[in-house]
Amino acid sequence: MADQSNDTRYPSCLSYNCANLTISYPFWRLDSETPTQFCGYEHFGINCSNNVPVVYFGSDSYYIPNINYESKIIVLVDYDVSPVVPTVACPRVRHSIDWGDMPFNFWGQNVNLSFHFNCTGVPDFAREIPCLSNPTNKSCVNSLNFEPENFNWTVYSCDDAVVTTVFDVFSSTMALETEFSRALRQGFEVKWGRTEDCEKCEESGGRCGHNNSTTELMCFCSGGAITMGHCKGTFVETPGFMLNYTSTPIKNAKTHRNSQ
Repeated sequence: MADQSNDTRYPSCLSYNCANLTISYPFWRLDSETPTQFCGYEHFGINCSNNVPVVYFGSDSYYIPNINYESKIIVLVDYDVSPVVPTVACPRVRHSIDWGDMPFNFWGQNVNLSFHFNCTGVPDFAREIPCLSNPTNKSCVNSLNFEPENFNWTVYSCDDAVVTTVFDVFSSTMALETEFSRALRQGFEVKWGRTEDCEKCEESGGRCGHNNSTTELMCFCSGGAITMGHCKGTFVETPGFMLNYTSTPIKNAKTHRNSQ
């Protein structure tokens, strides 16, 4: 179970230690049962089952080896090929990266790799993956930087194709076939930005979150008060979410904490 720590300025915004990772705002901890409310960005919940930090983009899971809150950079590794699952000598990527409208941008020295599986042949700019190939069905990998524009892959009759992003650890394009598995296990970097609906809350000194029952935006203010928008009015006392229109925080406001 993740260890809990508190920032006394924001009693409803808890931080947790998960393995060697700190889960803190704008991230928050996912539990087996969804809490009534959470302090953090929507879809930034991190699962800490078995003391392994994992975030979800739709049905895809990513292991998180590191978060730098100062630079707002997070390292993500496709869970299926991450170092926290049993080692596979020849890992196979099964999905591309899709985080929808989450405020992420690729960062650092990343490279886009294109994988094609069970093809009738391998083009000159790609490298065959011997451990995923046989005499009649070839699998290969290439850097998108070296793929000719509008290249026609249909002539190779591949069963599947996946594009993913990894740290650029390759000494040359010739090294792709031997080093791609190490690159997959190291993952890639992204930088997160502020979500649009949290702008007013954060600019007023608050931390934003959501009420899972009503899907409404909540703003957690210093001292424990909770608002429906920002830390300059329209404060709410919880539980019950009784509105109290005031320009000053409610004293001794009762707050829910995220489930532990």
